[in-house]
Amino acid sequence: MKTKCNSRPREPEVFHSLNINCTIPLSAEELEFQKNIFSHKHLHAQPWITRVQLAQLPQQDLRTLIDEVKDIHVPEIELSMLKHDAAESKREGVKQTKHLDQQSSLLGYMAKEGMLDNKEASFIEFGAGKGELSSYVKQAVAEINGEATYVLIDRKLVRNKTDNTLLGNSRNRSTVQRVTIDIKDLDLSKVQALSDKETGKRKKVVALSKHLCGSATDITLKCLMNYVESEKAAGNTDPISGIIIALCCHQLCRYEMYPNTAYLNENGFDKLDFARLCKMSSWAICGLRQPDCSGSGDDQDEHATTAQEAEDADQTTGHYSGLDHSDREKIGYQCKRAIDMGRVRYLEQFGFDVKLVYYVDSATSLENCALIATPKK
Repeated sequence: MKTKCNSRPREPEVFHSLNINCTIPLSAEELEFQKNIFSHKHLHAQPWITRVQLAQLPQQDLRTLIDEVKDIHVPEIELSMLKHDAAESKREGVKQTKHLDQQSSLLGYMAKEGMLDNKEASFIEFGAGKGELSSYVKQAVAEINGEATYVLIDRKLVRNKTDNTLLGNSRNRSTVQRVTIDIKDLDLSKVQALSDKETGKRKKVVALSKHLCGSATDITLKCLMNYVESEKAAGNTDPISGIIIALCCHQLCRYEMYPNTAYLNENGFDKLDFARLCKMSSWAICGLRQPDCSGSGDDQDEHATTAQEAEDADQTTGHYSGLDHSDREKIGYQCKRAIDMGRVRYLEQFGFDVKLVYYVDSATSLENCALIATPKK
């Protein structure tokens, strides 16, 4: 009897294209680090973050950086917590409602922006975890005859997946494809489920995520815009009907993965400035309260700020910046929104109307901002 060697490397999937969604080639150090990256909770501080020591920056340089952040114009962001029946139907009996509040509001915005109007769309959940948000989408679009397609993207294998729920119970089952890959390597145009089984034509895409940690948001946006360009070249002029991403963990962003380095240059930020900007963004969520970066809700600590970062920010008195906690918190949020505005401008270049919204209040989550994009009409 022949035996199979499980240690033999698998052939890459057809949709795997190394670093296709990175703006700039990754360093040898990061490529080596990426080989063993499965979950942040299993890792020490990433070396390129550890090297950014704001406390060692001369006071004048730190003040100049803060002033440059303050000069970036960010339109007023509305705070509006919406609800959707698909999530609200689960509220009775739920003791911890934080994740439900977030999911319900995200679904509410999806409905408001028309992202739930087409039950024959391809709903792609990035950083999907077990796919809970997609399961709510299935209920929200009242899809019971297999009309929709669900693509669940995550770099980790997860337990208690909702994949079977997404398939449905009707004779005509929905199309469900789980894609286990680092988003930086994902060529979305090669994902088989996005083509209609009978006609071969592409379905409209709706992209969604409840928290994409740091650079995961950036490589997702790059992945989606690469898909837009590929589809337009093939004659499909309007391939994406909506994008909604709950943002978090800006302190983990990487210059090489940020999709709009031109925006940084326009505002006077080089690679080192950007690293400092990202590190300073942690002032918004560290200190008097613990950060809430809970990903898809599968692991409370998965996206937690590293101990080194928390130590850098968690000083309520005698801080090296000379600023008190409330001032640092305000600047931290300004850093986050400055990073987000580069993402907004990037999507606008591809013909999207883009806005930032506070989709829950800060009492529900300190990471309460979502990016929403729809094609310009």
